[in-house]
Amino acid sequence: MQLRILSVLGEALNFGGRRMATIMRVAWLAVLLLLIVDMASVYAYLSVIAERVITFAEVGSFLTAQQLFGRFATRGWTEHWELMAVITAVSLFVQVILVSTFMAPLIRLAGLGERPGPGLVRLPFGPDQLRFIFGFLFSALFVGVIILLPMMTTSFFALKYIGAAMSQTMASFPDANSLHTIKLITAEEGLVQRGAEWVFGLAVPLAAAAPFVLLTWLVTFFHFSPRNRPNATGKPNAFLRALVSFVVVAVVFGAAFFLLRPEILQILKSASAVGTSAGADIPTSPVTAILLIATAGYMLVIYLSLRLYAYPGIAVCRHSLGLGGTLGLTRGWNIIRIQIILLAVSGFFYVLHIYIINSLFLTTLLPQVISLLYQAVLVSTKLVNSGVGADWVLPLFIWIWNGIKILANVFWAFFSYGVIAGLYGRLYRDSERIADAA
Repeated sequence: MQLRILSVLGEALNFGGRRMATIMRVAWLAVLLLLIVDMASVYAYLSVIAERVITFAEVGSFLTAQQLFGRFATRGWTEHWELMAVITAVSLFVQVILVSTFMAPLIRLAGLGERPGPGLVRLPFGPDQLRFIFGFLFSALFVGVIILLPMMTTSFFALKYIGAAMSQTMASFPDANSLHTIKLITAEEGLVQRGAEWVFGLAVPLAAAAPFVLLTWLVTFFHFSPRNRPNATGKPNAFLRALVSFVVVAVVFGAAFFLLRPEILQILKSASAVGTSAGADIPTSPVTAILLIATAGYMLVIYLSLRLYAYPGIAVCRHSLGLGGTLGLTRGWNIIRIQIILLAVSGFFYVLHIYIINSLFLTTLLPQVISLLYQAVLVSTKLVNSGVGADWVLPLFIWIWNGIKILANVFWAFFSYGVIAGLYGRLYRDSERIADAA
């Protein structure tokens, strides 16, 4: 059974808009607390960085506080990383709990049609919320433990051993007619002199990354086997599938390699505090090894993330922590379809929130309306106050304008959470249909 891309997208977006009243009733308190936690975290970060308590009396605007934190965050993580880590962990812990209080009932509404309990003041926490948290953390931690941790350790030791090997000194005789003229050079310089720099420059990095590249190819090969494609026709051709999957992995691998290279170089430069030009004073071999391993890790992380994406919603709707139809949902070409769905939702969110709401509505159109209303009210107060405008007009409209911006972004949060819940609910129902058809 194939995932119907447009149908899934339409139902998720429809749920976020059509169920807005229910979403607001269930989520308003938790969203308000999320805003407070976010604000408290930023001021706590600033207090750690400044080494004294920072309050609203000193930084009266939350936007200003965010800008200050963005400017001095590196300093805080460098000088007080323990306290910064504690604040981050506590903030994430509270935020995950708050999100689960409304996401679990909304997912069950989207997936099963089960209406949330009555009442305006709701902050429920029970088995469904725990299942949502476990499903969310399992997806993230599973990917981190199985893929990211081995990649990080391999990259570390590859960099360590390759660097150590290249820095070994050896004797060189620059004058072929004199054995008494000796010059100490590194192993890398010796290979360059003999024209064999490819050993450290290419062979060693390829050998370090080969197991991960091979694993990526094997995952692709077995994922697209005929038994994972219910509608596959014709006689299976393992050789052709191996060749095509290898070519696809090679193309994606090469593209990711060149896309990741600037970021990896920047990370290495920051970590080792070397030159300012890209790649300056950074040995080519360790960089190549890290890039190859990071690229393979990136591809495997994307694969596992897509396979496990629907698990939180399925766990909540099934009242079970079993995987159920999670893996069956993304068998065969469905993994490409769910990636298209997630990219489409992300693109829609980005365009609507950044360009339409914040850039067009809140930056261009609405300010003109507020300005006209402000001028009208100011003129009306002058008419009844001997040509002098009332002092309360400007503060009032500043409060109105800030309130509108806050409300617009809060309503956007309600809608986006509703779309995600609708997507989880629809994917749960599709996983059940796929399991029944299997």
